[in-house]
Amino acid sequence: MNATADHDREHHPPDSTPQRLLLLCPSARLVHEALSAGFAVRVLADGRLPRDDGFPPGTPVDLVDLADGTALAEAIEVSVRVHGTQRLLACGGTADLPAVAATAARLGVTPNPVDAARLLSEPAAMRALLNGSRHSYVAAARARTAQELPAAVEEIGAPVTVRTLPPSARISVPRSECAGERSYLVEQYLEGPEYGVVTLTVDGMHRVVGVVALHGAWHPSSHLFPAPLEERDEAEARAIATELLDLAGYEFGYAYTVVVLTADGPRVVRSQADYPDEPLASLIELATGFSAEAELVQALTGKPMDVPTADRYAAVASYRLPVGRLLSVSGLEAVSELPGVHRVHFPYVSGDDIPAHGDAAEGYVMISAESTQEAAETVAATGRLLRAEVSRRPDHI
Repeated sequence: MNATADHDREHHPPDSTPQRLLLLCPSARLVHEALSAGFAVRVLADGRLPRDDGFPPGTPVDLVDLADGTALAEAIEVSVRVHGTQRLLACGGTADLPAVAATAARLGVTPNPVDAARLLSEPAAMRALLNGSRHSYVAAARARTAQELPAAVEEIGAPVTVRTLPPSARISVPRSECAGERSYLVEQYLEGPEYGVVTLTVDGMHRVVGVVALHGAWHPSSHLFPAPLEERDEAEARAIATELLDLAGYEFGYAYTVVVLTADGPRVVRSQADYPDEPLASLIELATGFSAEAELVQALTGKPMDVPTADRYAAVASYRLPVGRLLSVSGLEAVSELPGVHRVHFPYVSGDDIPAHGDAAEGYVMISAESTQEAAETVAATGRLLRAEVSRRPDHI
């Protein structure tokens, strides 16, 4: 990047006095971006996790148990009352924590309404919001307990999708029932390819960062960015995602909305008030050069977002090992040497126990390519080269 481009990317806080930010569970990269832009940064981190944050020396870091709502609310209030925090940015899936949303709204350190993140991220709340507006209608029923699931499935009619609801979404149950029992949302099964719509909202204006083709939309085990969609299909996916943000009253921040393109039109299946997790986050950057952290800081300074343009395709080929014990793995080096391969992530070593689906870490290979055909060829090559031997003996499961 030349000197002129460097100058164009400089950030400037809106006032001569640096705005004071409280970053909740941020990445080291976001902290660096905010500090380099001239913001005064304070970090609130999860005290239950080991400290290896990579924050610049001298960055004030407070620790709190994110599971303790009272302590979390108090920590935010201290940052505002004592340290002068003017804006809170909640990262890493913390925006929809009740203590975070309520305290930030009460103290005026977020432009988002108190329920905005919950309406996006909590499955039952999101479905009720959409169904109540007749946007993206999907038949759904609540099951307060596992015993009520068969009746809910019968009400909707098979096939269905069953989602386990977080404790905060539980509706009242009789005293005789266990308070710790899970509740569920039963929804009509949606048939069609899935796409992830990434947005950045500033002052209630939603800009689409891009659309990702998820597993099955382009390849059975791979994501692709940008999604190779027809113009009409992409427009419909973008429209339904931004309509959800409007309904939730979302005013500022990233959101990630997954849309299924069914025969009856687009339907939202899930959403979150945050940037997508890895490896999708790196996938978008690889294809476009878009830095989510830098653009978020730029939005805080009042500068318009630079809508990214992809100059290549980027794909993530995912793989999941069967349950058992990993005896050996081969082909990792050969995969890493394939043209266009940027990262090989294999989370296990020989001797590790591979847990059941849902608890297992997923491995992946990240690639770039000039065309979808080239990307597909590299994905196929990784599948041929990577070999893992897993013992399925009962004592290894």
